[in-house]
Amino acid sequence: MAEITKEMSINQVIAKYPKTVGVFNQYNIDSCCGGHESLEIAAKKNNADIARLMESLNKSAEGK
Repeated sequence: MAEITKEMSINQVIAKYPKTVGVFNQYNIDSCCGGHESLEIAAKKNNADIARLMESLNKSAEGK
């Protein structure tokens, strides 16, 4: 089971769960320049719903 938390950085999530790159693309969250930011900060900066982002990331990481 994937254990992605909102405190993790974008780069940490991608390194552990490469399949999540597509989710970040869907939410227009950049892993290049902002990859060090936590998911929570990145979601706020990109006006993304953090709950939906987390759900999408965890589903993707689990292969669903």
